[in-house]
Amino acid sequence: MTLHLKTHSPEWFKALQEINPAQAAQTQKILSLAGRDDVCSICGDDPAPEYELAGEKAPTLRLCDDCRDLRLSMYGEKFLPLTE
Repeated sequence: MTLHLKTHSPEWFKALQEINPAQAAQTQKILSLAGRDDVCSICGDDPAPEYELAGEKAPTLRLCDDCRDLRLSMYGEKFLPLTE
């Protein structure tokens, strides 16, 4: 069983800061504007379930359907839903 950091937690931001500081800063801004932490990591939309990037050892992301679909079409990234 793979353990994941809770998306948007302090530990999650620390890990993201190490691998992608720009994305960490952008996500912090999005959450600040949204006023909550259960929104899309990219755009701030709701609903935004938690996903992991298939085959990667990277922090999870909360993604709305649009951002998930865009990342698939633009970068070929496939995200798997996390279940608790």
